[in-house]
Amino acid sequence: MSTVSATDKVDEAIEDFLFHLKNGFIITKLPKNTLRSPQRRVLYCDPSGHMINWRSARASDYSSKAEYLADCGHTAYSDSKKKISIPLSSLVSCQYSKDKFEGDEYFMRLVFEGHRNLDIKLTNKQDFEYCMDGFEVIAKNRERFKKTPSFRPETMEEVWDADDYHPLVWEYKPGKTCNIGCGNDLEDILLISSCYGCLWSFLVAFYALLMKGILDSDEKSTLLMMYLVFGVIYVCMVGLAVYTGQMEEDAKRKKKAELGLDEDDELPFDDDDE
Repeated sequence: MSTVSATDKVDEAIEDFLFHLKNGFIITKLPKNTLRSPQRRVLYCDPSGHMINWRSARASDYSSKAEYLADCGHTAYSDSKKKISIPLSSLVSCQYSKDKFEGDEYFMRLVFEGHRNLDIKLTNKQDFEYCMDGFEVIAKNRERFKKTPSFRPETMEEVWDADDYHPLVWEYKPGKTCNIGCGNDLEDILLISSCYGCLWSFLVAFYALLMKGILDSDEKSTLLMMYLVFGVIYVCMVGLAVYTGQMEEDAKRKKKAELGLDEDDELPFDDDDE
């Protein structure tokens, strides 16, 4: 008779909970700012199963559009701003209120280390109990959700060895080689050469086509005037794009100065907007 170890049961429970969490749970998110109204949201995790976040509820989250409109009403069209995802590895505990539970209020508080607490309400008792069990298992095994450090090579040889890549080299003396492929293997060299050949063939053909058009309209220079108009329009559009981009950068710089941030710092997300 085969036995199932406790580790296998935990792995199965985590995998099953993450599968449903990726699809999302309909919740009522309680804002940190008590002056704001609670909003219907969907709590979900990323495809890798390492980060948790929330978004606005959609009609596809419900079995029917009528149920969606009845549950969300006009507040369904209040979008949720994109938030910084919270790593599940920082989940410390999952708390609930016994008084609220007995009053059919399925309140839950997710406590994260180094992040804000997340206060939510589930829509029914079944989802509440399932999420309580799932988040408690994650909190007890949060070490599993820590991402391993990325590979940071110091030389190109380490990158080639890790990818099993073999650049084209010429060994002109025993132990001495010349990298004649500039770090590319034979397949990549042929591919790059083909791309350059196609590009320059297109440019030569296009140049010949334009030259023929100019020669055919050389009496009134019709095509040259068209080139001039298109060139002026292009320069104006590029100048407008650069100007609007500079205005946006100035606005960001001004906002960072008001918040006391350096130019290299990222603007924080407003977690209290809901």
